[in-house]
Amino acid sequence: MRLTLQTDYALRILMALGRTEGVIAVDVLAKQFGASKNHLMKTAQALAAAGFVTSVRGRAGGIRLAEPA
Repeated sequence: MRLTLQTDYALRILMALGRTEGVIAVDVLAKQFGASKNHLMKTAQALAAAGFVTSVRGRAGGIRLAEPA
C-alpha cells in the first residue's frame, strides 16, 4: 500500500496527538518530523475539517484530538 505524503503526515500527527493529553503547536510537530510547517498546517486544517482534531487559537494554541484516544 502506498500513501501520499499528506496521508503519511496526517497519520503521524494523529499518533503524536494520541501520545499527549494537551495541545501541540504545528511548528513543534514540523521540527519533530523534519517537514515544512506550511505543509503540516494544510494537513492539520484538513484533519480539523474532517473532525479528527480541533484547533486552539492564541499564544498557547495548536491542535489537539477532538475525541480522547
